[in-house]
Amino acid sequence: MKISWRFPSLLVIAACLLSHNDVGAQQLIAYLSQHGLHGEITFRQVNTTTVEIRAKLETTLQYPDQVWSWSVRKFPIDYNDIDPESRCSLEKLGAQVVSFDEDLDYLVLPGNETATWYRDMTLIGEKGIWGKSLVLTEANSHARICSTITTIQMSVEHMAEARFNTPIAGSVHFRWLAPSDGVGGDTLIFSDLYHIQVQPSNDNPSKPMTHHSWKIYVTDIFKNDHHRTEDNCNFLQLVFDPQGYGENKGIGDLDARLGKISVAKNALQSPQRAIYRDDKFLLLPSDLSIPHRTLYLVLFDDQHPDNFLACTQIRHVEPLTYKTFLKSGGIKGEITFTQRSRFDPTFLNFTLESAGKQGRLVNRKFAEDVSAFRIHSLPPVPHRKGLTSYCESSGNLYNPRDLERHVIPPPGFGTQDQYPIGDLSGKLQSRNKDYYHNYLLPGASSELSGLYWDTFLPLQGLHSIAHRGMVIFTYNRTNAANITEAPWSCATITHYQRNGLYQKPMFTAQVLFRYPIVGRVLFRQPAEEPWQDTTVIFEYLIHADGSTQNNTFDHRWAIHSNAPGKDFYDWQNRCLSTGGIFNPHKVQWGNRSVDDYCKPRLPAMCRVGALDTRVGTLKIAGRKQNAESLSRLMFTDTNLPLSGRHSILGKSLVVYDDFGPKARGERLACSVIIGHFRRKVVAKDWYANGDELTVNGRLEITQQSEYDISNIEVQLKGLNENSGYHIHMTPVEANLEFPCEATTLYGHWNPFNVNVKSSPPPQQGTTDQYEMGDLSGKFGTLDGFTQYEGVYNDTNLPLFGYNSVIGRSVVIHKKRRNARWACSTLERGYSPSEAREIRAIASFHHPTGYAYGYVKMTQLIHIDGSQSETVIEVKLRHPGKNDRNMTYNHNWQIYVNPVGVDAAVKPTVTRCVAGGYVWNPYYTQLADPLNVSATSKLFIFKQV
Repeated sequence: MKISWRFPSLLVIAACLLSHNDVGAQQLIAYLSQHGLHGEITFRQVNTTTVEIRAKLETTLQYPDQVWSWSVRKFPIDYNDIDPESRCSLEKLGAQVVSFDEDLDYLVLPGNETATWYRDMTLIGEKGIWGKSLVLTEANSHARICSTITTIQMSVEHMAEARFNTPIAGSVHFRWLAPSDGVGGDTLIFSDLYHIQVQPSNDNPSKPMTHHSWKIYVTDIFKNDHHRTEDNCNFLQLVFDPQGYGENKGIGDLDARLGKISVAKNALQSPQRAIYRDDKFLLLPSDLSIPHRTLYLVLFDDQHPDNFLACTQIRHVEPLTYKTFLKSGGIKGEITFTQRSRFDPTFLNFTLESAGKQGRLVNRKFAEDVSAFRIHSLPPVPHRKGLTSYCESSGNLYNPRDLERHVIPPPGFGTQDQYPIGDLSGKLQSRNKDYYHNYLLPGASSELSGLYWDTFLPLQGLHSIAHRGMVIFTYNRTNAANITEAPWSCATITHYQRNGLYQKPMFTAQVLFRYPIVGRVLFRQPAEEPWQDTTVIFEYLIHADGSTQNNTFDHRWAIHSNAPGKDFYDWQNRCLSTGGIFNPHKVQWGNRSVDDYCKPRLPAMCRVGALDTRVGTLKIAGRKQNAESLSRLMFTDTNLPLSGRHSILGKSLVVYDDFGPKARGERLACSVIIGHFRRKVVAKDWYANGDELTVNGRLEITQQSEYDISNIEVQLKGLNENSGYHIHMTPVEANLEFPCEATTLYGHWNPFNVNVKSSPPPQQGTTDQYEMGDLSGKFGTLDGFTQYEGVYNDTNLPLFGYNSVIGRSVVIHKKRRNARWACSTLERGYSPSEAREIRAIASFHHPTGYAYGYVKMTQLIHIDGSQSETVIEVKLRHPGKNDRNMTYNHNWQIYVNPVGVDAAVKPTVTRCVAGGYVWNPYYTQLADPLNVSATSKLFIFKQV
């Protein structure tokens, strides 16, 4: 017996970024790439009093001569802020704590590109520089460069966050170094808190801050407090004191050691950041993940010190990991993005290589042709997969700072602040020379390979690159006199778990607009983590009531508290049933408008539903042909929960029109926010094709959304001299004696018409080089196995959209003559507690009718009322046993009335007129011929 367990190759990265002789000494690093200076400055504790400072710097041709004053300031850099001037402002970085000018003199270049200094100081402790910012100020222009001083080894540094929502907002970050190799640990606490409600009139207006006692509480181990909400903190009884030191002496008694914490009355007028160092507070990640025990940070009322003002759970902040898989033209690989926290830069790892035996040749050809690696503003449109327009649907280069093309330096000749956020080639090419790279044509190609870092590539916040499109370009040399660039491959940047092996479970919500605009909106957030960022994708918005064919702009939009009623149809007072803007945290400023305080940089100052103010307005297309280019948009928001007590599910999304008729009001359209659940199909009920049935097991495919890759799990037993296995076009008809034959299941599912003769041998190519249903070609055959297990991922096997494999069949072939041996239908997998499947059938069996067969429809209805896409199985032929005619391009539509007696009359002008008119419950007006509905032609045969 031969057994196989096949899993995709896993790349484990364990890279030592910098090495020194004394590995036990604490080492810190600052990454710099601004204002013509690129490189690293490292700090190493040589002994208890001396620090070695080493510079590895490069200047650019634009700024060859530089003189920098350098110092350390008390706050770290917020890398979510992509404005170089704003992130390095002294107001944000705080007071100076160390100056190197007097001891080490100014940093002058050229002359100090590679230099070493020694200074009496410590890296951690009361006068340490860890967790603070290194700031360089140019002597003449006063331009500033800034970087967080962080550890080289990612595993020794940890982060936790206590994020408040009401009646105060903001975060308290706990950043600590774990003791290791004889080096002691340290803890820094950063607070950034502000009120979101107007303060009492008797409060002293001359004082911009309120001051509060603060402690860490722990839940009772004998009570399950996970269902508790943070709106009421009275369930907290125990101050965190694991050593039992007693009142005001425990680890949780922060105010006893550090004093009171400050909260800004108006964050728009007063800086609210503060920093504390606590050498007693050596929190470990295990303390934050003990079952049935949760740590809460509690602030007490400043007027009534015995009363709780606010509390929130302290959560361990895991490093963010995103991946994009690129499989095209024989090249397969992945790009991994990792960011430890918002106070750290992003690290990238490029691994691209050929999958086949001609790997060296293919790799070299790719290295010669590749021109650029870029992140675009949108993910590629999923249903365009396989079309030449797929990568073009990812929008333009992601450039939220709107840098003009003529000021951007050539790749590798500038610093990272001079390039658009998405221009990876510009920022990374020829950089990070001391890091691991595997270039095929060193110095002669635009390829990116190996490890890099980027200080302007946030994975979180308003300008995050998460869920956007990664596009690789190659040179088009068809015209030697005019060499251009063309997209070669693209994919969506998706969220992965910290280990980088498994996709992060995501929850997706959906909004479908039906009247007077049609549109679709997706909300995506890690499942059961409402504190994480939410990605909002507007796929299209189109005017569809016939009122206008013009494009309209600057539409406000918001989430309202109630699901819409039937007044979304009304011509006056439309959508009033949705109530007011969703405001669960009770943001209010008395007589002042809450919108006056709502700013993108302080999203918690906004009502949760007030989205246009903090992320931007919408565009609506007048014609379908303009919808994608005009109205498709993507936003990232940090305060939009899809789960938990304040979830937006079941609320409504309202689009405004400030220039509409007064009778209708300012609300143009509204629709409910519902779940958009993952898809799963299973082939487990096998049918023999005339032989004895010995196979059992399952083939399972899951996909979280149309923007995610598909995961395939294969477990088969009882194999007997088998070889290929494929997905075929139609479901199995169990009543047939030979249910797997080509007369009923047809050929492989191949919607992109891939020429099988041009496909590489099994496992030698990328998934786009095989038919979509050719599983054994993509992942390997069953040759020689009696039992087979494998786990794979596929970027080209959708469970959503027009090319979905739901309802199709899997056929296992014999090695001899490629005979069809066994088959099974890919049926939806779901729990009865999650959803129910409904079915409908249109049966064409009139004795004197003009078509014979059926049209079956199936759909899942989920527990929240949301609906899946409808799978339609068609089996039609001309009536009569001997009629072999085949006719094409039949229109097919659903009409409002049941079939009447005229279903089989001979005159075509009167046949089926009892059906009435086309079913159009949402009054979509097709006066514009370009707004055609998404129908397709039907041929009389059988298809799914």
